[in-house]
Amino acid sequence: MQVMVGTRGSQLALMQTEEVLSRFNLLAPHISTKVLEINSTGDTMSTTPLAKLGKGIFIKELETALLDGKIDMAVHSLKDLPLELPEGLSVVVVGQRQDPRDVLVNKNNCLLAEMKLGAVIGTSSPRRFAQLLALRSDLKVEPIRGNVETRLNKALGQDYDGVVVAAAGVVRLGLENRIAQYFSTLDMVPEPGQGALGVEIRSENKELFNILSQIEDAQTSTAVRAERVFVEEMGGGCKVPIAAHASLDGNTLHVVGMVASEDGSQIVKTHMEFASDEALKAGNALAKKLMSMGAGDILKMDVSS
Repeated sequence: MQVMVGTRGSQLALMQTEEVLSRFNLLAPHISTKVLEINSTGDTMSTTPLAKLGKGIFIKELETALLDGKIDMAVHSLKDLPLELPEGLSVVVVGQRQDPRDVLVNKNNCLLAEMKLGAVIGTSSPRRFAQLLALRSDLKVEPIRGNVETRLNKALGQDYDGVVVAAAGVVRLGLENRIAQYFSTLDMVPEPGQGALGVEIRSENKELFNILSQIEDAQTSTAVRAERVFVEEMGGGCKVPIAAHASLDGNTLHVVGMVASEDGSQIVKTHMEFASDEALKAGNALAKKLMSMGAGDILKMDVSS
């Protein structure tokens, strides 16, 4: 039996796929695997700002290949997955989550607070844009595209003084020595699912589901569920920056959420604690609390625009 595994062709995507397959092959030595690289819309439209492309731009072609039977499973960065999956597809959260934080890389290897007045920071994430300006209103935040290595190299060029990227990608590539600062998940609330990996399969494939379920990380799954429930409660597909992070500490589930206006001029965030088995309740309650703090007014701005 052979399983075709779909992935994007970047070095990071291939490393993430290998991370999953190293565990998969131990559990199912009777199954051979073959990796198929598939270009996504997000990869081919590499100069278009991510905010204009929308959610799902890095996984649509992989999902089409799954539905067409060209591949049997696809490995994703979980943060790239929209809340709603196409009918007939399911996702298993696999492995332990890598560092979920955002990090700063810059020419002088200094903290954000130490960078010059009006420093140019590269990011194509509206979520990071809003939170960076909340930390330092003098910053000039400019769009940047490319894989992780490309963006890190641009931080050393003429157009940017630094870039903000996900720690998980930098760590998985072994480039931790380039990191100048790790942002706390309160200062820079991460993208839901950031640092986690998900494997998407056809729902009918029970054999693959049973194997992948054995490498599912229960804590990561619980945390990600709380994060995605929060986003769903907040409206899911809205354009304004929405972020959430959950983590387990013993029997306590910590959650933090953020909603901001597109220009970063308005931002609300808060954190709460729940029992470790209350992921659904946590996501719902976090959304309600932020709405009571003014997030609803920010969301109305999105609708009116």
